[in-house]
Amino acid sequence: MYPLIEDAIRIQKKEKAAKIIFDFREIKEIFPVEVVVLSNLIEYFKKIKVKVELENYETGYESIRFLDEVGFFKLYLGGQVLTKHETKYCNMPLQLVTTEQNIGYLYFELIPWIATQSGLSNEETLAPLRSCIEEVLHNIEYHSGVGKGCTFTHYDPGKSEIRIAISDFGRTIPASVRAVRQGLLDHEAIKVACEEGFTTKSNVRNRGAGLPNLIQYVTQRNNGTILIASGTGEISAVKDFETSKIIPRPSPGFYPGTLVRIILKTKNFDKIVEDIKQEPFQWKL
Repeated sequence: MYPLIEDAIRIQKKEKAAKIIFDFREIKEIFPVEVVVLSNLIEYFKKIKVKVELENYETGYESIRFLDEVGFFKLYLGGQVLTKHETKYCNMPLQLVTTEQNIGYLYFELIPWIATQSGLSNEETLAPLRSCIEEVLHNIEYHSGVGKGCTFTHYDPGKSEIRIAISDFGRTIPASVRAVRQGLLDHEAIKVACEEGFTTKSNVRNRGAGLPNLIQYVTQRNNGTILIASGTGEISAVKDFETSKIIPRPSPGFYPGTLVRIILKTKNFDKIVEDIKQEPFQWKL
């Protein structure tokens, strides 16, 4: 991931190229998170007026079939590049996230799809997850400086996992944090952004609740995992008894924006249903 980003951006800046070519000849394997990275790179070059071309994508490799099924080539070439075949993967199509689209996509496409794949009869079970993801999308809209990102969701039935990747190539989390708390390394700044109650107060819509709530929901209620990369820092968050264990570390490269990866355990959604049933509703006077 990092070498691809660094090489593509560095070489383009050095050569001041007016056109960049993505050659798929040697790409025999691609992971779900790399789909959003590749999409963000293309959107980045389009934004700075660099022409993007795709070449040698008719190899028939598994990676090409995967990209075909997730709608990558449909998005950037206008259609599939391989002949029609039986669908092998369980994916939500790659989606560009913009101000006009993100709420409709979240409420009427992503959450219903997750509910269906997880075998949930009532998608409102996922309302807390929906609220958390909405905050992440708001961050792209209001704080990234680019107003556009992309998201991709993959379901792995063998592992009973749903993997969501949301990314933008805008302002990094560390840059936003250091505007109000200076002297932090990038991985330290990301950890601060994940602390409950922290906010940069940069916008009236910034409630400072997005990442902390997301981490709490995914790790404590679902026993899933959160991974965030931004700038030269990364954090991972997992359940640690009754709390969330957040592990910050320097990253092996620079991520020019923010990447949020969510790994959900579908078998644990049933437990969330039971938790919700047991919570009595009370008026607080």
